[in-house]
Amino acid sequence: MAKQSKAARLIQQLQDWSDQELGELTEMIQGLLESRKTESEKENQETREDGSPLGRHGGRGHIELKMIPDSKTGKTYGPYRYLRYWGMTKKGGMGLKSVYLGKVTSDSQD
Repeated sequence: MAKQSKAARLIQQLQDWSDQELGELTEMIQGLLESRKTESEKENQETREDGSPLGRHGGRGHIELKMIPDSKTGKTYGPYRYLRYWGMTKKGGMGLKSVYLGKVTSDSQD
């Protein structure tokens, strides 16, 4: 028997998700894909009137590295990776959302 792909194993887990949960996942994946575009792809990408990039289905996304300060000790921790993407907010409009991706390791810094 052939080994299932990661995508095939994942879709089995996703089949019971609600339409809303799948929609949010779609927005996250779109943001992640757009964050991986090369600089030349970004330069050739269509833009909105305000100059912001227009992705597939109007999405935008990027990876942000964030340092977290500890107000008690004054130390700063991180950097931590966050996927920032445009998606539907709880209020029903489009807005910037984020997902924590983990702490930056020496292997993952680009």
